[in-house]
Amino acid sequence: MNYPPAEAPLAYSYLAGCEVSTWSEEWKHECEIAYLSGLAPPKLSVMLDGVAGSTNREDRGIKGVRGEAAVATLRAEIARFRALKATA
Repeated sequence: MNYPPAEAPLAYSYLAGCEVSTWSEEWKHECEIAYLSGLAPPKLSVMLDGVAGSTNREDRGIKGVRGEAAVATLRAEIARFRALKATA
C-alpha cells in the first residue's frame, strides 16, 4: 500500500463544515480539538496551561510548548467545536 493512499478516506469535519481527507492537516486539527473538547475542565486546564512552576516539558502543557497565543486559539476552537457538535 502506498502512503498516503491515492484516494484517502474522507471523514466529516465539524470545524471545516465538509468532508476532508483523513490524511489532511484539517483532519489532524479536528482530532486534536475533539480530544481536547472531551476532557473534563480540570484536566483540560492542566493540558493547556500546564502545572504552575514546572520546568518539566511534560508538565508545561501546551502553553509551555506552543505559547500563549496557540492556547488562546485552541480554547476558541474547542468552544466552536462544542457548539457545532451540540447543534448537529
